[in-house]
Amino acid sequence: MRYYEPDVVTKNLSDSVRGERFEGLEGARIKLIMDLKPKIDKLRGEMVIASIKPTNEVEKYLTEQNNSDYDYFIFINGLVWDLASENDRKRILSHELRHCFIDDKGNYKTIKHDIEDFFAEVQLNEDDPMWKQALSTVAMAKFEQMKEEEKGNK
Repeated sequence: MRYYEPDVVTKNLSDSVRGERFEGLEGARIKLIMDLKPKIDKLRGEMVIASIKPTNEVEKYLTEQNNSDYDYFIFINGLVWDLASENDRKRILSHELRHCFIDDKGNYKTIKHDIEDFFAEVQLNEDDPMWKQALSTVAMAKFEQMKEEEKGNK
């Protein structure tokens, strides 16, 4: 199966990052979804580490049927997550949560980066400004290795 539930450690880490840095999102219902299918940003030549989207009306309807009503879905690349340190995992979650915006009517939306990243995230990661590129490079190498191993097994 392509998508799977994150473990309890990942969920707790997400709650911790949200509580420490994003007071305005305390009421937001956010679903973490792990994704086994690596996505490549062809323009940058990098692996997509994670993405976030506000739920649309159909998704809200479907999640309500399971007694869950989510405002956002965060998709996390499972391969990257497995390769990431705990500090990088916090960075991933913090970056995605930085996209969240609640308008004056209480609607959950997302915003784009103010620069290549978010200025606040650049400041938080001064100790390792190239963390994302390094993690993406390692993940791409692992992905290519996995593809070659798969070819060899055929």
